[in-house]
Amino acid sequence: MNNNHTILNFSKTDKVILWLGFPIIGLVLGWFLPSISKWASTLPWVPFFQGPLNLIASFNGAWVGFITMALGLIVGIALTLLSFHESLEIIIDDEKVILKLRDDETLLNKEDISLVLLDGKQLVLLGNDKKEIFRYKQELNRNAISATFIKHNYFWSDIDPFKEDFKKWVVDCPDLSPAANALLKARKIAIEKGEDEEVFQLAKELWKLRISVKEKDKSQYYR
Repeated sequence: MNNNHTILNFSKTDKVILWLGFPIIGLVLGWFLPSISKWASTLPWVPFFQGPLNLIASFNGAWVGFITMALGLIVGIALTLLSFHESLEIIIDDEKVILKLRDDETLLNKEDISLVLLDGKQLVLLGNDKKEIFRYKQELNRNAISATFIKHNYFWSDIDPFKEDFKKWVVDCPDLSPAANALLKARKIAIEKGEDEEVFQLAKELWKLRISVKEKDKSQYYR
C-alpha cells in the first residue's frame, strides 16, 4: 500500500463513542439488573424468563449489584469488539481497493472496477462486464465515501444504473445454472438463520459465476 491512500472505517469520534457507550450502558444496566429482575419477576406476561429473573431477584446484598455491573461491563466490551469485527474497512488508493471484513480481505485492482456506488447502505463495486464484484453494508457517511473514491479517480454513480434489472429469485430458477441455484438455495438458508458471514461467502461464489445478488426482506434478487 502506498502512502497516498485513504482508510474508511470508524472515525476517532465513532471509536470513542463505541468504546465508552456499550461498556457504560452495560455498567448501568448491570447495576439496576437486580431491581429490574425483582420487578419483572412479578409480571405474569414474562413467563419465559421467570426462572433466571427469580434467581437474580433471590440474591441480596450490595455485592450482587457489583457482580451484575461487572457482567454488564464484560457484555458491553464484547459488543464493542463485535462491532469492530463486523464493520467493513475500506482502503483506497489510486491503483486498488482493499476491503477488509472479519478475517476476509478482498483486493480489487482499479483497472478491474468500472463503477462504484451505494445501494442504500451497501457499497457496490462493478467489474468491467458491469456485474458486481463486491457488495456489503457499511455505516459511513455517503458523501465521505463518494468524495474519497472520486478523489482517487474511480468512476462513481449516485444511483444504481442496473437497479431495474434485478429479478426475484425462486427455487430452481430456469434462468440460472444448477450451480447458481444451489448457491442461492444455501444462501437462502443462511439468510433465514442470520448467518451473515456465510451469506457473504456464498455471494462471493455467485460473483465468480458473474451473478449479482442482493436481498430484501429475506428474499433474494439477482441479475
